[in-house]
Amino acid sequence: RLMGMQVATAFRVLIGPEVARLCDEVELRAGTLLVTTSSPALAHQLRLDSETIVARLNQSDLGRKVRTLRVRIGRATPI
Repeated sequence: RLMGMQVATAFRVLIGPEVARLCDEVELRAGTLLVTTSSPALAHQLRLDSETIVARLNQSDLGRKVRTLRVRIGRATPI
């Protein structure tokens, strides 16, 4: 769980605060970084940039924890 929070934080830093505000939910599950956004345009861009994003996350101090990036369009699920 801690590693997932570190990866989510690293993802938000990588994409920048303006774009991060549009990401409703970011979580790591079994090597897949799941990002939920209500913006179809952002979802499309993140999918296009997914290889670069995964490579940069894996270059950080986190090690090679992220294998794939999956982007969903929608709202964050309630807790």
